[in-house]
Amino acid sequence: MSAATSLPTREAEEVDSVHDALPAWPVLALLWGFPVFWLLGATVIAGSFLTVVMLSYLAHYRATRLVPGVYAFGAFVLWVVPCAVMIDSTERMLGYAYRFSILLVVGTAFVYTISAGRRLTRRRIVDALTFVWLFTIVGGILGMLSPETRLTTPVGLLLPDSLTGNDYVRDLFFPPLAEVQQPFGSPVDFVRPSAPFPYANSWGVAIVLLTPVAIACFLQARSRLARVVIVLGLVAMIAPALATSNRGMFAGLVLAAVYVVVRLAIRDRAAPVLAIAVLGVIGAAVLLGNGLLSQIQTRQRYGDSWGTRWSLYQETFERSLQSPLLGHGAPRPSATEPLISAGTQGYVWMLMFSFGFVGLAFFLTFLWGTTLRTWRAPGDVDLVLHSVLVVASVVIGIYGLDIMQMLSIMLVAAVLLRRRHGIDTADLADAGG
Repeated sequence: MSAATSLPTREAEEVDSVHDALPAWPVLALLWGFPVFWLLGATVIAGSFLTVVMLSYLAHYRATRLVPGVYAFGAFVLWVVPCAVMIDSTERMLGYAYRFSILLVVGTAFVYTISAGRRLTRRRIVDALTFVWLFTIVGGILGMLSPETRLTTPVGLLLPDSLTGNDYVRDLFFPPLAEVQQPFGSPVDFVRPSAPFPYANSWGVAIVLLTPVAIACFLQARSRLARVVIVLGLVAMIAPALATSNRGMFAGLVLAAVYVVVRLAIRDRAAPVLAIAVLGVIGAAVLLGNGLLSQIQTRQRYGDSWGTRWSLYQETFERSLQSPLLGHGAPRPSATEPLISAGTQGYVWMLMFSFGFVGLAFFLTFLWGTTLRTWRAPGDVDLVLHSVLVVASVVIGIYGLDIMQMLSIMLVAAVLLRRRHGIDTADLADAGG
């Protein structure tokens, strides 16, 4: 009897030991190494190298774990492959290859994190993502201090002039610290911090997705110093956030806060609800007192960004209907809005235009399905992390996603899916629920 019952236990221990053998460093290097990769202009290149490392480890240890959510994202990546036949120029093929590389990097990190057992814990992932959040805030402050500065990266210098002459490529490999916008007729220039990302909207999306992660880090922190650093980060974030006058960013932060407050209230967690409410009121008062509404109104009056967006959305949808299955492979110049491409101004619209309605459906099945599948989110830390998926499900309709924003979503999803499917034994030992 004892021999019969010990066999499954021994087999389970052997399986766990295989997953425990996967090292944490390939995923953590993507996050802790981000400042260096950015300065080199090698974020996607480094991510591609680390992807090969992760795939090698998964194959060597035969440690891949597949859970619901992995299948939908895998189907999405596979669907993107045949969409390449719709590319009509070398320049767009390079853009397609760049976007596909990002999908491979974040998809591999997603599967690796789910499979990595006890070494790649929730605590380590949250800490590393919080570091990226802090670096994003530092980049925003640098953008305010030196808005005209543009980095010259080693990788950018290696690229031919035929590539760097493209505005998108130039912004990727010679990134500005800020966008300086000069709408016709405006009494002031708009200095919108963007570093360490090419665009101010990308900075805003990173703040929306990573601020809840920083709050989760605060909740699970074991040292007073870590909590003080996070509080200082929240204070320092106000100035560059105000400078971006990014409506979607502020709306996303409010959505995350309201979601967490409502869920905590349902759980009868009075103290956190009161703390978040007080902080929210203080933050709103500071922003409004420093002219947030007037900045937004001025930008809207002279920039008409909403009108431009709606026009592009309509054009993108209509042109997507012309190739509903494979899409167009990549965004293409707008027929109505000069200097802007159809298939931009939101990740949903990029997916729809570039990879067809099928590709869009696969991705939304992954994101929305994972959000619903992990909605129970036991513990305060998991609940705050779950707000990242909730907010991401909304902001992708308005803003695009760079590699770090995508990676943030995928790693949070992986952490929550591990909890959902009971394969996070190390995470259960972490403080903070």
